[in-house]
Amino acid sequence: MTQARKVHIVGAGMAGLACAVRCIELGLEVSISEGAPQAGGRCRSFDDATMGTVIDNGNHLILGANPAIFTHLRSIGAEGALTPLDPARFPFMDMASGKRWTVRPGMGRLPWWLLVPGRSVPGASLADYAAVLRLLRAPTSARLADYVNTSSAMYARFWEPFALGVMNTEAPAASAHLIGRVLRETLLKGGAASRPYFAEAGLGPALVEPAVAFLKAKGASVAFSRRLRALEMSGDRVSRLAFADQDVEVADDETVVLAVPSWEAGSLIPGLIVPTETRPIVNGHFRIEGDFELPDAAPFVGVIGGTAHWLFRRGPIVSATVSAAVELAEKSADDIAALIWRDIAGAIGRPSAPLPVHRIIKERRATIAQTPAEDARRPPAATRWRNLRLAGDWTQTGLPATIEGAVRSGHLAAEMAANSAGR
Repeated sequence: MTQARKVHIVGAGMAGLACAVRCIELGLEVSISEGAPQAGGRCRSFDDATMGTVIDNGNHLILGANPAIFTHLRSIGAEGALTPLDPARFPFMDMASGKRWTVRPGMGRLPWWLLVPGRSVPGASLADYAAVLRLLRAPTSARLADYVNTSSAMYARFWEPFALGVMNTEAPAASAHLIGRVLRETLLKGGAASRPYFAEAGLGPALVEPAVAFLKAKGASVAFSRRLRALEMSGDRVSRLAFADQDVEVADDETVVLAVPSWEAGSLIPGLIVPTETRPIVNGHFRIEGDFELPDAAPFVGVIGGTAHWLFRRGPIVSATVSAAVELAEKSADDIAALIWRDIAGAIGRPSAPLPVHRIIKERRATIAQTPAEDARRPPAATRWRNLRLAGDWTQTGLPATIEGAVRSGHLAAEMAANSAGR
């Protein structure tokens, strides 16, 4: 029997894990190394003693139109880890006016529901919806502000929260081309594609821990707290991986997949052009005692005119996400908690309730800035070294920097390794 070709994967975030799982399925031998003490990257969960429960590092909304994520779940035997929201809906609340509404996508492929009062964005006009069709053809150089009226109700109630949530970039400057790609795969494919899914036990137990268990069960080498210091090149290939603890030789028929953040890849690979601007995300987790509900009895709600952009509920924990939080991230954790709690208290009908037990997490380089200029700097999976591939949500996935994009990049790198290792 021919021995499986080996793939050295550096980075055990979602891109690295997805790559490793797919490599195993393709019959390749896998060694995966992660500089942190745990897998998952920005999609990790941890047991917080203050909160008394497991919380996620950050909040992520998974949709039915994320096929790579669901493929990953099937591969690692975790098909039931995500719970769909039935019926599919997106509740919103305006902190200034007190107005609440819910966007309810129809289940058919034609988006007729956009024209139905009570299902779509209140105050939106036909001209507003015409922007959706224009965005589908937006060039890579275009910004969202080139296509939508930034002073309209539709902008405040849909485009801005949509762009912040999906792109983690200031809405006017966000890439119109990438937003058009997301619209094409979600809202314009009908309710099934737009249906939100939630990891009730946490993102780590759903997506990360089963993947690590799968890899170990299949004989993969999995190492944590093992940081790569340098790549050594010989001619047109990577010949050695210099880790902090040891050097690893890369045989001629072996492949290296670098699944690390963009700035790390840029420092490790000579001449590699990568996105250089990033945007922070601030997440706040609050433990609330007693009975309460978010608007529309949903597990999440979009917030207009507040500090938070989205609120998510899992049991007694309400978690807030603030995207592109450049200024907020500079404030103290106490000040951030007070601002976010004001939004949560209003959402659950307890405006005078005192600040509960909480945890504030600042992810200062959560994603790349998804402007046209930075999107143009995203590299492809292939490099000029024949046995070196890239994976990560910051590479050319055709999508914004999301979990879905990260998993797709990992799958692509694995397939390239299987098809071209040693050539």
